[in-house]
Amino acid sequence: MRYSHQFLVGLASALVGMPVARAQMGPGPMGPMGGGPGMGGPQQPAGEEKKEGVAVEAPKTPGLLPTTPALPPPKSHRKKYKLLELEGYYRVRMDWFKDFNLGFDDTTGLGGAPFPRALGCGATTQVGHPCNDSIGGENMRLRLEPTINIDEGTAVHIQADALDNYILGSTPYDLSMAGIYNTTNLPPLGAFSQSQGPITQGVNSTQPSLIVKRAWGEVNLPLGVLKFGRMPNQWGMGIWANAGGKDEINGTYNYDADYGDSVDRVSFTAGIPGTPLRAMVAFDWDWTGLSSNQTSANKGNEGHPFDMDDSDDTTSWVVVVDKLDTPQDFRDTIDRGEVAANYGVYFEYKTQGWDDNLTGFTLGDTFDSLDHYVPRDFTLYTTSLWGKLGIGSHLFETELVGQLGSLNRAQDLTNSLNELSIRKFGGAARWTFRAFEDKFHAGLESGFATGDQWDNTPQGNTNLAYANLLGGPGATQLTAFFFNRDYQVDMILWRHLYGAVTNAAYFKPFLSYDLTKSIGFSVANISSLALDPVSTPGNSTFYGTEFDTSLSYHTDRMIATIAYGVLFPFGAMSHPADTDANGNSLGGPGFGYGTNPATMTPNTGDPSAAHYINVRMVLIF
Repeated sequence: MRYSHQFLVGLASALVGMPVARAQMGPGPMGPMGGGPGMGGPQQPAGEEKKEGVAVEAPKTPGLLPTTPALPPPKSHRKKYKLLELEGYYRVRMDWFKDFNLGFDDTTGLGGAPFPRALGCGATTQVGHPCNDSIGGENMRLRLEPTINIDEGTAVHIQADALDNYILGSTPYDLSMAGIYNTTNLPPLGAFSQSQGPITQGVNSTQPSLIVKRAWGEVNLPLGVLKFGRMPNQWGMGIWANAGGKDEINGTYNYDADYGDSVDRVSFTAGIPGTPLRAMVAFDWDWTGLSSNQTSANKGNEGHPFDMDDSDDTTSWVVVVDKLDTPQDFRDTIDRGEVAANYGVYFEYKTQGWDDNLTGFTLGDTFDSLDHYVPRDFTLYTTSLWGKLGIGSHLFETELVGQLGSLNRAQDLTNSLNELSIRKFGGAARWTFRAFEDKFHAGLESGFATGDQWDNTPQGNTNLAYANLLGGPGATQLTAFFFNRDYQVDMILWRHLYGAVTNAAYFKPFLSYDLTKSIGFSVANISSLALDPVSTPGNSTFYGTEFDTSLSYHTDRMIATIAYGVLFPFGAMSHPADTDANGNSLGGPGFGYGTNPATMTPNTGDPSAAHYINVRMVLIF
């Protein structure tokens, strides 16, 4: 059932007698006092540096959301183009992955490996062919985040990426073929490349050179703040909803993010009278199913594309209630010797009635309800509780997430004939101690994410891209929770080999120190264990322990970072053998990691250590 019209009617009724909201929903991955969840160096403050001394109490008068700049009164001679603000960054990044496959063979049929090997390892006919244990590359991104301030309370926000993670040297161009750009104009030898050609989607890249990722409007009404469009979604510590960039609540920006959650949403935010709390109600379009611009259905009968069926839509209602201070207000409260406390709850109700499985579907043909159009009867309730407490030199922050629901029919997607219940849980907590005029940070973070008994396909490919999200034969319950991919716990195991924390508990002591105003270093240890060992490649409990360190130089407009990590994997990442050389059973997991017939090298045994070097330069504007 479609609810968008109901939301608009309810919204019009709600715009009565409520004060203006003060800030955008959702604190991010780390406050200004913390060491940051990842190891890529400090996250750059979004505002000016705070002056020393105890600040006076901040005014409590409600204002605009942080995403709406407080502009001075317009003057008659002011031109509209002066109200255009442009922010963003330019990033160049180098990655060096050594032994990320942990010494295992990724050949098809041998159970997989945590990370691909170098291409030369797949060559079998050339004598002396190289098989490097290290791969990597250099990439860039230009992020543009303009804000068009129509007036003091109305703005349009845009996020666009140019050359998003473009790999340097990946588009060689033969100048003799200039003007005839197609798949045949590559130089006959890589050494003959004379230039880099433009990125052309479908020719030398799977994506265009410029991608508009978000665009949304924001209107400051007398009763609250209205937002609509495709916008970032950030909440709590960011373990579940993470925008992958600016965190205006904590005043930081993650310049090493690769993903970022975006939602197609209309929302209204306002203060709750008589309390320090704010409330937000929102409606999200999660999935509309097939639309006419994805088929040949719209041949001139409409001037715009349309959703081809309303009953197969996935939609969500979101309600958020919280107490949030700006980063400066939170810090000022602590500096005055008072206790600073922020907290909130995020609740989402998501549903899908019917679903269309488009395998073999031809527009206009009869839709077979048994195979193509099914009653999905999907319901999911997600609740996230978040809190942050600052007392003197100590900062505590935690987030707990629970997902409960049901999926009535999945027979067309999996071989399970049962109704699937959903029971997923995850959480994280962090304690940070600061000293020496806020130059020294030390603390401990711990987190967990539930798993299940279903192995990836194939088992050795540990990344979430190969996760069996719908279980297997006889499955009745889905319990695997995944942290957000932009919540960066470490540099190797969860960041790259798994993609996100899942089926695990981890413990992370960390330390950072500012050697000078511009130079700082950090170090952390991350030890991880499996909550459900049967779904790990080695059917064991301990994933391993990782040590990460970074050294950074930063100014107001530049960050330069070099980081190194080493992972010592344990039994959960091993490949146990099923039988010995004589065919006798060794009691292995039955995965059949086997032996590569071309090299006669077994794909079993203990994993090797993995190393990672990351060098990053960011220019901020």
